[in-house]
Amino acid sequence: MKRFRHQRADTVDPVSLTEELVAFDTISCNSNRAMCDRLVALLEPLGGAVQLHAQPSDPGQVNLVARFGPEGTGGLALAGHTDTVPFDSSMRATNVPSREGAKLYGRGTCDMKGAIAAMVDATRRIERGSLKKPLWLLFTFQEEIGCLGAKHLVRSAPVPVDHCIIGEPTGLRPVTRHKGYVTAILKFHGRPCHSSDPEAGASAIHAASRSVEALLSLGQSWKTAAEGQQSDLVPPWTTLNIGLFQGGAARNVVPEHAQLSLEIRPMPGLDPNALLEEAQATARRAADTVRDVALEFEVHDVDTPLDTPQDAKIVRWLAEATGQPPSTVPFYTEGPTFQAMGASPCVCGPGEIAQAHRVDEWVELDALMAASDLYRDAIQEFCT
Repeated sequence: MKRFRHQRADTVDPVSLTEELVAFDTISCNSNRAMCDRLVALLEPLGGAVQLHAQPSDPGQVNLVARFGPEGTGGLALAGHTDTVPFDSSMRATNVPSREGAKLYGRGTCDMKGAIAAMVDATRRIERGSLKKPLWLLFTFQEEIGCLGAKHLVRSAPVPVDHCIIGEPTGLRPVTRHKGYVTAILKFHGRPCHSSDPEAGASAIHAASRSVEALLSLGQSWKTAAEGQQSDLVPPWTTLNIGLFQGGAARNVVPEHAQLSLEIRPMPGLDPNALLEEAQATARRAADTVRDVALEFEVHDVDTPLDTPQDAKIVRWLAEATGQPPSTVPFYTEGPTFQAMGASPCVCGPGEIAQAHRVDEWVELDALMAASDLYRDAIQEFCT
């Protein structure tokens, strides 16, 4: 990674700002409004047009949308999510941040309040009066449980921006591709009876078990079909997983109900809806082999893969600025959602995903400084 300039013309410190943001307990089930109110207080004095867009069903969850520079289309968006995964008091990564040597510990330091702090810091350090195209800061709610804030933003207040940098932890490497994310719940409804005469009933568990076997075989066929294809995604095929299986009421009762969770992670270039339809047809055929059992197929998420062209301007610029070629990540991001808004997204943020979602989540202090420099240079490239 290239070294960025760390000399400051002011006293802004993205590390201290990260510590301040970490102190807000914004696990996904909690409100993020207090943290966003603090960001509004920091951004409005800089001349930004700042708005909070609340989730109608939960006013405690808000998106922060700030614009600097002229109105109109084009320009650059710097995006990040405000929520974190859960923690408890026994962990080192809580909402009480701590520094040790070259590292900052705390929940959200890496994923991804550190990136948000670097974006705010970068905005404070530029000559905002020289912006000729709009700069947007887009900070969303509840990314960790389904990118809910970004999806709400696209539905309610889409931003007409050309380029977007998402600050998920990538070691400040530009990321252009990742798999999609599809989930569904399968509910099986049978007919209960006493286990002494099981043929008098219809076992929901038996039907669900046959569907599981058929679905796993389908997943294996997807893997086989991908053999020989070149990809740097790991693993290089569409995966299928049954993560939860529940059913039955008692050991001496033929089960009336059973339920399982289905997760599919589609490769870029594949249609998530087509894969979902194939999975549903497969599960139904298997369930139909057990008489008098009905299957209810309940779709929850259909999130497309990220596949930003490597010749996109934002990708080429980030590759040159960081000295790193475009790469992939194994996790899902808000990138496809912003792509649906018309932006060309690239994921590039401080820290590594291996440092996040753990009991001692941390980020390097130097990485926060480097991210601020990178985002500042991106603003100058795409907005001035």
